[in-house]
Amino acid sequence: MKKSLLILTICLNFYLATFPEQILPENTTLTVANSCIAPELSTVQLHKHAKSITVKVFSGDAWGSGILIHKQGQDYTVLTNDHVLIAGQGKPYRIQTPDSQIYHAVVIEAAKFSGQDLALLRFRSQTKNYQVASLHKSGKLSVDNEVFAAGFPLESPNFLFTTGRIKLLLNQPLKGGLQIGYSNEIQKGMSGGPVLNRQGQVIAINAIHAYPLWGNPYIFHNQEIPSKSLQEQMSALSWAVPIETFLKMAPKSIISQECS
Repeated sequence: MKKSLLILTICLNFYLATFPEQILPENTTLTVANSCIAPELSTVQLHKHAKSITVKVFSGDAWGSGILIHKQGQDYTVLTNDHVLIAGQGKPYRIQTPDSQIYHAVVIEAAKFSGQDLALLRFRSQTKNYQVASLHKSGKLSVDNEVFAAGFPLESPNFLFTTGRIKLLLNQPLKGGLQIGYSNEIQKGMSGGPVLNRQGQVIAINAIHAYPLWGNPYIFHNQEIPSKSLQEQMSALSWAVPIETFLKMAPKSIISQECS
C-alpha cells in the first residue's frame, strides 16, 4: 500500500510540473499589463483610476490638464492639448502629479501633430512611480456610449470627474482634430484631460467645453462650415480629439499600450 502511494505521489508531482506546458501554446502570453481585454469598472473605481493618470499642466500662470501615457526609466510622457501650452506664451512648463509633486517639463519637439490640438511634454521623477494610461482606439464607438471625463478646472483647485454619453461622432474632424461630441460637463482648465470608457481606457482627449465664449471652433478641417442646425447641436456639447488621431501621428516609442 505504501509503495503504491509513493508511486502515485511521484506520478502526480511529475504531472503537476509539466501541466503548464501541456495547456499553454507557445504563443500564449500571461502578461496582464499588455492585455487589451479589460473588465468594466465601477464609477468609484473609474474616478480613482482617472485621478491616478491625470496631471495638471502649468503653462506660465495658467493651467490645463494632461494624461500620463508613458514611462521609460525615470522619464514620463504627458499628452495634452496644444492650446494648453500656447497659453503660457513661452514661459516654463510644469507638471503637477496626482501626489501634488511639481516637476519641470519640456515639450517633445520631435512629435509633430500637423494642426491637431495635441502636444507632448516630458518630465523626470527620480524617486516617485506613477501609473500610466492604457490607450484604446475609438473607432468602435457609437452614439450613446457612456463616457467619463476628467481634469482640473480653472475655477477650482480640485480634480473634477464627470459622467455622460457620446452624442455626435463626425465623419470628418473639425479644426484641431475634434471629432467626438459628448454630454459630459467640461470646464475651462480640463482641456488635455482624459475621456475614458467603462474599462478605464483613454479613448479621447478633452479639447473644448460646451458654449465656448469666444471664436467659432465649429469649422471642419477642410474649411467647410456646418449647417446652422448642426452648429447649434455642436455648441451644446463638449468636444474631444480621438485617441486614434494621436496614435496615428505619435512616435511609436512612446506609446505604452495600444488597444484596438
